[in-house]
Amino acid sequence: MKILIIDQCSGSKNYPDESPVFDAKEIDAQPREELLNQEGVARLRARNLYKGRQQKYISAAVGALREAGHEVDRYFISAGFGLVEENEDLPPYEVTFNEMSNEELLDRRANLGIPQSVQELLAVEKPYDIVFFALGSKYYLSMDIEKTISEIPSGTWGVLFNQAEVVNGRKDLISIPATTDEAKENGSIVVALKGTYLKNFASHLSAGNTIEKISDIEDSCTSEPTAQLDFKQFENS
Repeated sequence: MKILIIDQCSGSKNYPDESPVFDAKEIDAQPREELLNQEGVARLRARNLYKGRQQKYISAAVGALREAGHEVDRYFISAGFGLVEENEDLPPYEVTFNEMSNEELLDRRANLGIPQSVQELLAVEKPYDIVFFALGSKYYLSMDIEKTISEIPSGTWGVLFNQAEVVNGRKDLISIPATTDEAKENGSIVVALKGTYLKNFASHLSAGNTIEKISDIEDSCTSEPTAQLDFKQFENS
């Protein structure tokens, strides 16, 4: 399967203590490469910079899916730099949509061109089979989720979380609940649950289970397969 995962940046980041850390004003004042070339600034791939539990779990899921022969693209929505591919280099920074008012967020998403960037991803010549939007409410707003899902091509399934009102009966979309109740049922916490779901999904596909209809995606995310996959080999991939 060809799978796209849109993840989000995390407040918890992994970088050397001695490295300078940039805020939004500094980021906007000069090109990213100039920030990276400043003395003492750490240069980290996006997938290595973010160390939240969701991001860690999704990294493991991506590794398992690729090992099983699936084509997986992963991007992050970054409040500092917009849409970034997992292997893009970033400097340490502290900017989050979760601390912005909606007005501030809308201004920043326009400056970063996030909705347009995500929509361009969906317009690839060979469409994705599944697109996971593993985001929180502020990050859905940052990508203009209502407009963006209208750009999902025919034949692609879109997977959202806690967005039933956005899905609104569309046959090519599904919203999977990811609240405190579901976290307790899965032995997880809310901020990690989407990552847990993606690990479950990867386990099912690695075990040879197939996705025939959109409801199979939810079943694969919310249940553990009989044979558990060892994700340790993928945690640092």
